[in-house]
Amino acid sequence: MNLLPRQEVFRKTLHISASFIPISYSMIPSLDDRIFAFFLFLLIGIGIALEYARERYKRVNIFFSRFFNFMMRNEELSGELTGATWLLLGCFFSVILFPKEISVISMLLLTVGDTFAAIIGILFPYGKYKGKTISGSLGGFTLAGLIIFYFVGNINPIVLIVGSIFAMLTELLISSINDNITIPIISGLAMFSVGQIF
Repeated sequence: MNLLPRQEVFRKTLHISASFIPISYSMIPSLDDRIFAFFLFLLIGIGIALEYARERYKRVNIFFSRFFNFMMRNEELSGELTGATWLLLGCFFSVILFPKEISVISMLLLTVGDTFAAIIGILFPYGKYKGKTISGSLGGFTLAGLIIFYFVGNINPIVLIVGSIFAMLTELLISSINDNITIPIISGLAMFSVGQIF
């Protein structure tokens, strides 16, 4: 069994803590979808502004270097959008594209499932595929589905199973686009489509 690198411990702690986005969205029934989407849009704007500033302004770059560089990946250090900004984009599109119950589950599959997939894949790296592990994807999204089903009891289990499967396949197979945006969109589309049948 491998140990989790310090970088990944911090990244995945931040990743799973982003579950406050779908949880808060779910726990406020009166919250209008458009207002929540606008809130996410503002956060994305702030995120992109910070991303731009760290490339253009020395003081901002020094701040990022001191507090965040140790957990950033090479492509992020080279100027690409960070995982946090991609995650906010994924949540935003999930909110504007799907009904609330589907949106909440798709975001949780991202924040919880992707985190567990990475952790399990590092600890038990079996079945390597394009830099990912089959063990991580299978174990992570299965565990996430069970947790989501336990805490969100009003979802059709068939819909959740389909969402978990598509989230898992997306994380494992699609590497050309950041999975922080593909997981919620593709799993959400799958759940919405199946939900029309069941």
